[in-house]
Amino acid sequence: MQVQPEVVTAIIAFFGIGLVGIVQTLKRILKVEGWGAIILTFIVSFLATGIYLAYAQMFSVLTLVIYGFVVFGEASGLYHVLKKS
Repeated sequence: MQVQPEVVTAIIAFFGIGLVGIVQTLKRILKVEGWGAIILTFIVSFLATGIYLAYAQMFSVLTLVIYGFVVFGEASGLYHVLKKS
């Protein structure tokens, strides 16, 4: 299965202000740092990915795992999966 960058971008932008904004707001409100911030980003990323995939009628466990990790990488800033060459 090949990851489509358009789907990842749509998942990140699907929630209005963007998934990155939601994650940053939650980290600030909950005052989490370090591993707590990474775990929070992981949970929010997978939850958002699952919601979007269900909405787009693309949901399966495999797509959730694959897109979940890609979205997590983008939303956390740990790894920019979609950087342009």
